[in-house]
Amino acid sequence: MSTEIKKLRKSADMLAGDQGSQRRPLPDEVREVTDRLIAALEDNLAALLWHGSWARGEQTEESDHDLIIVLRQVNDDLILAIQGVFADRSGWSTYIKSEHELRQYPVTGRVQFQFGLVPLYGEFEAPPLSAEGLAEDIRLLAGNIHHECRYLLAHGTRKVHLGLPAEYVRIRNAGWMYYQAKLAILALKARELSLGHSYPETRAELRGRLTDEDERAVVDAIDRWPELRAGFEGDVTPLALRLDSVMRNLVADLDSREPG
Repeated sequence: MSTEIKKLRKSADMLAGDQGSQRRPLPDEVREVTDRLIAALEDNLAALLWHGSWARGEQTEESDHDLIIVLRQVNDDLILAIQGVFADRSGWSTYIKSEHELRQYPVTGRVQFQFGLVPLYGEFEAPPLSAEGLAEDIRLLAGNIHHECRYLLAHGTRKVHLGLPAEYVRIRNAGWMYYQAKLAILALKARELSLGHSYPETRAELRGRLTDEDERAVVDAIDRWPELRAGFEGDVTPLALRLDSVMRNLVADLDSREPG
């Protein structure tokens, strides 16, 4: 899995994903933010990429627009310029890196630069993937999900929420497990790559490959969140237990495939 130069369109008019996905119009709000970032950052902007659920056409009411902003270099003025673009906008999430930081990127977390991107501007050098990196991705995601699920199950809430209304805590806890389910889906997608399969960019594609009912239920928790949300806000325990179990099994499967 070698280093690849991702060359992106310098127009945010009609866009196609890096895997040859069908061209489709860019939403007005994404087009507007793209144009403002290009104008605000000028030659300091190396690349701009749209990714996440909206970019894949599988957004839910919980989804933000996700952007990756690659700068020639990072400094205070550029960060504040980006802040100005989003000052009056909600529903956005940005990941800001310099070209140098990408060259020094950790072995984990590189999948996001290789798949599911809708290019908006410029070009960048994507950190290369490796089999070892994919295994570490799975272990890191699973470890983080284990901690969040087990902490929630053991304590029910975090100390910073003591004294807050119980309804708020229930809503917050369900929302946090929703986020852990999204991370679990990333781990399941990474497993597909580690097995030598193609990357399932959408949840539907991933679900079609799964045979384990608990793994399918994790995908369904995201796809059916509007109808399941109230139940999880009443009691998030079943979701937390399922996520922890799925991640345990995922790591056990990974261990069974490693030599020695």
